[in-house]
Amino acid sequence: MLRVLQSEIYRIRKSRLFCLCLLLSLFFTLSLAFTFHYDTVRVPMRAGIAVVPSLTKFTEFLFSDYSLVFPLTLFLALHCTEDYHNGVPGVLLSKGVDRRELFWGKLLAAGVGTLFYLVISFVPAYCLLLVLWAGQPVFECSVPSIIHFLLLQSCCYLGFTVFLWLSGLLLRLRSVAVLVDFCLLGVLYLYPTKIGTALGLEHALYRCWIVGCSHEMQIDGLAGQTPQILTTAFLYLAIGTVLSYWVYARMDLRKMEGR
Repeated sequence: MLRVLQSEIYRIRKSRLFCLCLLLSLFFTLSLAFTFHYDTVRVPMRAGIAVVPSLTKFTEFLFSDYSLVFPLTLFLALHCTEDYHNGVPGVLLSKGVDRRELFWGKLLAAGVGTLFYLVISFVPAYCLLLVLWAGQPVFECSVPSIIHFLLLQSCCYLGFTVFLWLSGLLLRLRSVAVLVDFCLLGVLYLYPTKIGTALGLEHALYRCWIVGCSHEMQIDGLAGQTPQILTTAFLYLAIGTVLSYWVYARMDLRKMEGR
């Protein structure tokens, strides 16, 4: 499994698609950082009230749109179906690679790629804000709460990665997987978040969805929501992994032809 994991991580690292999606995400996150610099620093007074630069507000705003999830979804949808397009699984099995090693190595590599994607997206944006706000006399920053928030978001994205891996196993065709994944994103965004908010639901349906948690998670309310969020992320990981392995174990990979 370690050899498969290493080869997959190397493949992700050298992927032009991964670099392109990462650059797209960096463009959006750095744009958000510049937006917050303008709103909080260049306009120090708003309606007679001093505006204090806040990493907490920026952290929540970073997940208020899909600047992170759209590029990552595009990459994972194509990455998880590329092997079936090229007929790679049958070749590896014929070389003596164990099916279980192949499954776990590729799944873990997708998770590592997601974490790497998040870190590279987060770090430049926060560094930019710290540089832009370096000369401010007042600076609100709760570092432990921000780290806590980012760790929970990472757990949510790992669950989302397993979900995309499962959809890749079921669909296999790259164009179909991309279309279905983005349609599901639209449904999850419009129905659980927007409609639930419009109806004023106290416990909106979005709290049961990984993408919804990432969209509506608030730093101030994490103390009471952390067990629920972790439970949801764990269920995504556990159920998605079990279903993926069940599907993978029953696929006839040796007879699979490139599409």
